[in-house]
Amino acid sequence: MSEFNTQKTMCPECGRTIEFDAWESIEIPYDGEQKEKVMDNTFFRVSCSHCRISFPIAYPCKYNDLEQRYLIWIAPKLDEKEQAAIAAHNHKLKNDAALRLAQNAYTFRIVRNSNELREKIRIFDEGLDDRILETLKLVYVPSIRKQIGAEAVISGLYFDKHPKSGEYQWVVLVAKREPLVGKIDMSVYEDMKEKMGALIEEKTGEGLVRIDARWATDVMMEYNKRKQMDSPKPPAEETDL
Repeated sequence: MSEFNTQKTMCPECGRTIEFDAWESIEIPYDGEQKEKVMDNTFFRVSCSHCRISFPIAYPCKYNDLEQRYLIWIAPKLDEKEQAAIAAHNHKLKNDAALRLAQNAYTFRIVRNSNELREKIRIFDEGLDDRILETLKLVYVPSIRKQIGAEAVISGLYFDKHPKSGEYQWVVLVAKREPLVGKIDMSVYEDMKEKMGALIEEKTGEGLVRIDARWATDVMMEYNKRKQMDSPKPPAEETDL
């Protein structure tokens, strides 16, 4: 069941107190309007009626898609309080038979901001694996850095879908520059899925987990380590006695 409560924040422009509806959970398909707001980047924003500005706001929220069967937990701070709430949910999921049955075959993820939330929704709605795509980003990053220059700062790299062609693409957010867009080679995605699928499953914990660049780097390092160990070793050179 979708829930929200009234909270207060201060306008950064005029300092007035503003009341807004903070959603504790969004349930799809029942909250289609809220999903639209998430996807057009207006959900986590508050408007001041006095000075007419709109500004971002961050708070914990759960996005639960009952049809696609995935739950995304938005934890902006991921501080002690938010981590405790996540741990409590994972504990309940493990020990509550009714909840475990209701959320059987669910995908559980943790995100920190609205950009990450929108990306996960796009990925799951397309029936793709965010773990493969997060690992695939590591393949693209060197060429992206070469294109933008060593001095540029990448503030985000996100999966997206072209609104007209329907092709999958990366959106690269670069500090103080316009975003860059590049096509995703899905044949590389499929190849990575085939070669790394078992390891990725092994590296994915139960319940709510955070799949990000750090997680993907750990997976890639482990994959390269195992690949090196499985490679045939060259024969030892003979030495004259």
